Amino acid sequence: MLPRTTARFSQESDFRRQRDFGQKFSAAFEFIGAHWRGLGRALLYIVLPAAILQGIVMALMQKEFISKSLHVSDTGISKLRQLAMFNEMYQSPFYWVNIAVSGIFIMLLVLTVYGYVKCCLRPVTSSEPITVGQVWEEVKQEFLGSYLSYFGLMVLVLIGFVFLAIPGLYLMVAFSLFYITKVVEGTGFSDTCRRCLQLVRGKWWSTCGLIVVMTMVPGIALGIIGSMVSWLVYYLADNFGLFHATEAGSSMGLFAVITSALSGLLNLLIYPPLLLALAFQYFNLVERRDGVGLRHMVDQLGRTPVPVHSTNYRPDDEGEY
Repeated sequence: MLPRTTARFSQESDFRRQRDFGQKFSAAFEFIGAHWRGLGRALLYIVLPAAILQGIVMALMQKEFISKSLHVSDTGISKLRQLAMFNEMYQSPFYWVNIAVSGIFIMLLVLTVYGYVKCCLRPVTSSEPITVGQVWEEVKQEFLGSYLSYFGLMVLVLIGFVFLAIPGLYLMVAFSLFYITKVVEGTGFSDTCRRCLQLVRGKWWSTCGLIVVMTMVPGIALGIIGSMVSWLVYYLADNFGLFHATEAGSSMGLFAVITSALSGLLNLLIYPPLLLALAFQYFNLVERRDGVGLRHMVDQLGRTPVPVHSTNYRPDDEGEY
């Protein structure tokens, strides 16, 4: 394994650069190519258990809803009763547990990716690879505030959508930079919100376009793969006679458990590129606005010698370069 000093995206200057649209897109996948082992290991140990738990809770909620739907279909109850059934679903404890667990899963996923980025940005020991323990320390430090912020942002965006949807859409795009800003700068909820609004001022369309592109491509892949997996599971279950059993609700519940668990696993592959693209958009906007990377390079001049990788020449030997 190469030491981190020779790997890409292993120091602050690799991130704090101005990048155009294509460079931000490619940088996300270049980062994955350089750190897929370390980042994948962190996602496996930190996020995978939450993904499985979230899939199980969602499946239990779907099973309860499917059972009630089959009962309504068999007894021929009126549309009014069906609406009441939906109301009962929202009052079900599984519904609220699913919201809470989904928030935990999303936060662990986001903070693991951005915690890993922060470890690359400010390495503790530059000669060693990033460990899961280092990433977990970043996740633990940011989890509670980020989890509460998750619901706070939803309230702000929903309030924005009340006003003809345009403010809500603007806030949704602006706050897409919330967690990378919070993790890197260590700010609170209100300061992070203000910082996001400052950064996207004049760059809202480029941020929105990046989100659309990075969501569209994985979304299509997720839809195709998810449809194929769902069809395969349904086909196998139907051929084994699970849907012809006496308790069809139990069979459909089993189907929901399998598909929900698989969808949770697919999210671990689909969303990190989007999160990384937003991270590079953040660094791009910060550099355009504040020039942090340039000031950092100026501050480093004269402090540390330039590393020499060849033993044939010394720093005081001009030679032929």
